[in-house]
Amino acid sequence: MRTKLLLSLLLCLVLAPIVTLQAAPSTEPNLPLPADDVLLAPAPASLAFAVDDEQDLRLPSQYLAGRVAVRIVLPESTGALDRSSEDWTETQIEQVMAEVRAALDWWRERLPAARLEFDVVVQVVPTRYEPIRYGLAQEGLWISDVLRTLGYTSNNYFEQAFQAVFDLRDQRGADWATMIFIVNSARDDGYFADGRFAYAYLHGPFSVVTSDGGPYTTQWLRAVIAHEFAHLFGALDQYSAAGVRCDQHSGYLFTPTTNSMFNDCGTNEPSIMRELINSFVNGAIDASARAQLGYRDSDGDGIIDVLDTMPSLTLTTVQQEPGQRPLVELVARDVPYPSPVQPDATINPITAIEYRVDQSDWQFVEPVDGTYNSVRELAQIELPLYDGEYVVEFRALNLAGNASAIITQTVTVSGLGPAPEYRLSTPAYLNGQHLIIHAQAPAATKAVEISTRRDFANAMRLPYASEIALPLDSVPSLTANTDLLTTMYVRFIDGAGWPSLAYAVPIETPPAQHHVLIPLVSR
Repeated sequence: MRTKLLLSLLLCLVLAPIVTLQAAPSTEPNLPLPADDVLLAPAPASLAFAVDDEQDLRLPSQYLAGRVAVRIVLPESTGALDRSSEDWTETQIEQVMAEVRAALDWWRERLPAARLEFDVVVQVVPTRYEPIRYGLAQEGLWISDVLRTLGYTSNNYFEQAFQAVFDLRDQRGADWATMIFIVNSARDDGYFADGRFAYAYLHGPFSVVTSDGGPYTTQWLRAVIAHEFAHLFGALDQYSAAGVRCDQHSGYLFTPTTNSMFNDCGTNEPSIMRELINSFVNGAIDASARAQLGYRDSDGDGIIDVLDTMPSLTLTTVQQEPGQRPLVELVARDVPYPSPVQPDATINPITAIEYRVDQSDWQFVEPVDGTYNSVRELAQIELPLYDGEYVVEFRALNLAGNASAIITQTVTVSGLGPAPEYRLSTPAYLNGQHLIIHAQAPAATKAVEISTRRDFANAMRLPYASEIALPLDSVPSLTANTDLLTTMYVRFIDGAGWPSLAYAVPIETPPAQHHVLIPLVSR
């Protein structure tokens, strides 16, 4: 599955060719931008390693949002084939990683609605080659050698790289993954043999930067990394010599480069995609580059389009025999915001599946695997109902807070008897070291379960009493968060062992007491 998707993506990108880049024009700062720094990774002959289970169709780096795993690879020459002229020191590694962190922090601050979180892994990896001596045409020699050392043995170094980033994403539990090769150039001039000092493959799988950043030196390596990092997630260059037309589209949203200097697009926004140092210092990124990274909010609701997704919900109701409660199985999926050219992808996990009976409070349904953390979730619930006919509504929620369309079912139950009458005198209140809850239930009620969570994880099970005194020290989360918790959840267990619906009980917090010191003045 991933093979077909990747080939499709690469074909779409080829339809919008990347023009060969040259030095920056004289209207820009004296320091040139990286030449030929936007490249397209050729489609590997095989991606059999990436067979998918149809539940997760994301490619490595489609848009810049969510949790991103970044592997920083520092090649270390061994002298086996080339004379070793560059050797990483602890000081160099610390300096380079400080630049990487600054570049990633810059993007997190620029894109506040993207929920960005970076998981950085740094590895010094031996290679028989001295990478700084080679150019782009020979990058496969040392990159393949490095990735082989990391355990990726394909004869195609792009296939190795794609497999490495897929594995990194899965191992780190990230939404996206990419690699940055930083080549030691401390004893060189900061350039590769062909004059390049930084480049990246559009949408990955990796970028390559010298440790000196060419003319930018180590002082502004962060700006170089930030610029190249944008290419990894779909943004194109905008300076004149790049030759990027105003109508040249890119990114998951396939948006035009409307801030390009090449043929006077009509805008002149400062941007890290046009100029590095001043833009980095001033935090400048233009609207078109943001859109190519997936950062666009079409409906102005504060949620960017790629995260403004809607969950869908399907269900199968299994009516049990008389004397049994109905069992409902539900499947929730998050529906991606569609891309015109790439496989549709969402990183919004389902956060809850809920139901309510006859317009009562929404009830939580626990997922089969115990945790809501995926874009597809399966849940089952034995509806806590007694004899009668009920209108039951179901919905799913995602991380963006969006809810699916409500599914309504009419459910009939028989053979269990009439529903017991349960009541809670709200609110609960603190009395010394106890939380007091007043309840009313039939005398045959066996127990109550009380929890600080809707899923009743770590619930306290106590014999039923009309006044329940819950010791604060019996619930560590309650002890630690007395001032923060505002709600407890209670359900009853009847004489036959059947649980009730869950009831939300507000906690009445006593007003804070303030002591005022009044000075006594003697005359």
